[in-house]
Amino acid sequence: MAYDLYSEFDIQKHKETFVNYLEVLIESNGHVLYAIPSHQEMAIKLACEAKGWTREELNQACPQEYYFDFLVWVLSLTGCVSVWNDFYMGELNEKQREKLIEMKREGIYKGGIK
Repeated sequence: MAYDLYSEFDIQKHKETFVNYLEVLIESNGHVLYAIPSHQEMAIKLACEAKGWTREELNQACPQEYYFDFLVWVLSLTGCVSVWNDFYMGELNEKQREKLIEMKREGIYKGGIK
């Protein structure tokens, strides 16, 4: 079976398959998921599962101050961090920081780490 964006994330296979492409979410336990179909949609799915909410219930629960920063709010519900080639969004815990450092060491993440 070919490695693709629907496969379980594997740093070595990722490096062999994708060049200059990284769109993932790192869960609070350090587990990495490809952001399919997008960071926001994957975060919405995870938040709805965690809260037992429908998408409509999630939308209704969003505080007004996050209407234009929805991804930030949804990430805060999930504890996930969104990662692209050069930057990440969210607050890193120790397991996420370790995973991001590993990605940087392996050359697939090129951004900074706070």
